[in-house]
Formats: sequence, structure tokens, C-alpha cells
Amino acid sequence: MSGRLSLVLLGALAMATPAMAQDRQAQMERQDFGVPPTMQLHAGAMHGPTPASIPGGQVITTQGLAALIQGRQAPHVVFDVLGQRETLPGAVPAPWLAQPGSFDDQVQGQARALLRQQTQGRNDVALVFYCLSRECWMSYNAALRAINAGYTNVLWYRGGIEAWKAAGLPTQTGRQQDASQPGTSPPPGDAGPRGFVAVQPVARTPAGGGDRQRPAGQLRIGQSRFFSFALPPGWRVGEDGQFALTLLAPDGQAMTLMLGNAGVAPNYPPTRFAYEKLSAMQPQNLRIGQQRPARPAAGFQQAVEFEISYQARGIPYRGLAKVSVAPAYDSQTMALTAAISAEDQWPSYASWLPASAEQISANNGAAFGMRGIMQQNLQNSAAFGEAQRQYRDWSQKNWQGVTDQRNESQDRRNFAVRENLGGVQTFANPFGSPPVEMPMTYKHYWADRNGGYVGTNDPGADPNVGSTGEWRRMDRTGR
Repeated sequence: MSGRLSLVLLGALAMATPAMAQDRQAQMERQDFGVPPTMQLHAGAMHGPTPASIPGGQVITTQGLAALIQGRQAPHVVFDVLGQRETLPGAVPAPWLAQPGSFDDQVQGQARALLRQQTQGRNDVALVFYCLSRECWMSYNAALRAINAGYTNVLWYRGGIEAWKAAGLPTQTGRQQDASQPGTSPPPGDAGPRGFVAVQPVARTPAGGGDRQRPAGQLRIGQSRFFSFALPPGWRVGEDGQFALTLLAPDGQAMTLMLGNAGVAPNYPPTRFAYEKLSAMQPQNLRIGQQRPARPAAGFQQAVEFEISYQARGIPYRGLAKVSVAPAYDSQTMALTAAISAEDQWPSYASWLPASAEQISANNGAAFGMRGIMQQNLQNSAAFGEAQRQYRDWSQKNWQGVTDQRNESQDRRNFAVRENLGGVQTFANPFGSPPVEMPMTYKHYWADRNGGYVGTNDPGADPNVGSTGEWRRMDRTGR
């Protein structure tokens, strides 16, 4: 009897565990970042925290979307607004739907034509829009365009392809032709040279003399129960506990951290300590480079640093890590600080992010469990007060230099994020003006001297044929 009961309990557990995992994933996909819902198209950075709901539409979770697709009963269309090679099965690629603007612009007209074609004119067909993750605005914009076009069953898959893959669901690979208007012709637009369509560049938010806006360069010194830290503009605190602090970039692709332990055995290898702590993030192919001497964190006596690299969810990361050591009577306290970003963004972070990571400091005798090493009332002691004063002075003194370096790389970092998300593509202006960000609608663009732009998907087309104007091809560029 007990054996049968054990089998029943094991069977129940096997069924309950996936359900619990699905519930946890649904909670993560619906996490409220405190961003208010809006009916306006998002014109800022396309990667960042999004609202938890969308006016006029519904949020659909991975579980709900899988049921919709597998059920094959309710009519539906899934739109990929990310524009990468890997997509959900059967998704219609249309990254240009994510463009900011207004609901009476050219893109909205193109959207109406595409949706009419895909739904065969039915406004009640379920329309699903997804991009990267819950921190991606591209699918939100696309869903708003569908809602504004009068569709009554718009589903925003907020979790995106990251949530889909995390659930172990299948994807398909292979770049498909972007969907446009019905038929094989490009999306409609204003009259241009034969075979071309007039296109407007993606607008940027002006600041001052017309340059695009940059985040404010002022450092915010923050303090939690256990740590003091320097928070770069736009960043947020992630984990904040007794043994670890993490600070996260707006796009989630970079972070700084400090974590550690007291009571570590004397002469414990710093690289092994770093490997064990970084392994808690469950990275793949974690590699730690050759160690070299470094300046220790505040309150520590010695340190080494090394390059690190790993992969997480298929994305390669790079960074610089440092292990600081504070010897005690029969043990030592070890703390790991690190600055990490996605590999393709590291060149623009390397010049300033490690300096920002160095400004994380333990400010409580209980941090890392150090009460036996730091004085019980360290925070109230004169020595600690002096250390805090020196820390604040050092932070403010050095932050301007860090900020200057960060601002120098900000344009390059923003460029990489926007291009990687598939929201825009950047072209050199053949007439000498600054680079121009164009929508994903077409693969080839041409410009004239009067600031006109036309697009086509035909690589052999030439707008100068049959035209009295002078058109020059625009080449893709980077920064």
C-alpha cells in the first residue's frame, strides 16, 4: 500500500512541478516595473522596462500563447517585431511595425494594409505581437498600431522570445522576407522615383542644439543597509542583500556587482573564489583570464583582477572582475567586484564601467558576515565615518572623469542597442551630413541633395534611371 501511495505521490509531484514552473514564469512575464501604460507610441530607447498592461489590448503569457498556437482553433496571426534570424514558428516578420511616430503617419497606413491582408479583413482575428522580452518596447508599439487600426483582439506577448525559449518551446531559424503590403510590392508611400518609395528617417528627440538627448551625467550616491554604491544615470538596483549587491543597466545587458563571504580559509585562491561566485549565475563556458595585481576595494588590504567571459541564454558576455582580500586571525574575507556587459557592447563600457564598479563599498559590519572581522558598531565609529568621507570625496572627484568617458561611449552604446534590437538601421549620408537612422522597412536606401530619401528591397534598382534628380546610394555604417 505504501508503495502504491509513493507512486501516486511521485506522479502528482511530476504533474505539479511543471505547473509551478509555469506559474513562476507567468509571474515573471507579468512583473510590474512601475511603468504606467500609455496609448502613445514609445519614441525613446526601445530596450527598457515596459508597462504591465496595454490599453485596448491584453497581455498573453507563454502558456496562453502556446495553447493558442497548439489549439489551432481560434484564428490568429503571430508577428515577429524583433527582426532577428530566430523566430517563433510561423511568425510573420514585420520589425518596421515597431517604429515610433503617430497614428496618421506613413507607417500606420502600411500597418493597416498588412493587417488587412493577414486577417483577410476580419477585425476579430487574434493578433499576437512579440519582440525580445518584457524589457522591449518594440512589440508594445506594434500592438498599439493594431489597436489604433481597429482590431479588437490584440495580444501583446510581453515575455517575448526569451520567455518562449526559457520554457523550452521550439523556434525556427532563417531570415524571412519582411512582410509588407498585400502582394509582392513594397509598402505604400509617397511618390518617388519609379520602383522606389519616399521614406522619412527615424526621428530622434532633440536636445539643445539639435543633438540627440543623452542621460544626465550626474552620479547618484546610494546607500542600502549593507552597501554604498554609485548608481549611473538610468541604472537600477537589482539584488540588494547581506552578501551581494547588483546594479543593472536600463537594457539589462550590463551590470556591476559586489558579493563576498567572511570566514574563507587562508590562502584560498582568488580565481577559484571568483569562479565559484560567478557560477551562481549559471553561465556557460565561463572563462577567467590571467590574474594581475589591482587596487583593493575600500576596507580590504590586497586584490587581483582578471578578464572574464561567459555565455548566458545564448548571449556572450565580457567583463573585468576583481577579488579583494581582508586577512583576519585564522581566516579571511573575500569580496568580488565586477563590471560586465554583453560582448558587443563591452568596447563602449570598458572605458568607464569598471571605475563605476569600484565605487561599491560595504558599509555595515554584517556585510558578508564580517561582524567577527569588522567592529560590531563599525558604522557609528569615527574610523568608519572617516572612511565614508574619503569614499564620498573619492567618488565625486573621480566621477566626472568616469562620466566624460561614459558620455564619449554613450552614442556608440545606444547605436549598438538600437541596431541589435532591429528597430533601426544606420546609413552614412552620401552628401556629407551626419549618419541617418532609417526604418527596417527596406534594405536599400538612396538620398538626394535636398534631404529626400527613398527605399527599395531591389538591390539592382537605381532611382537615377528616368529621374532628373541626383540620387546616391546610402551605405550601412557603424560608430
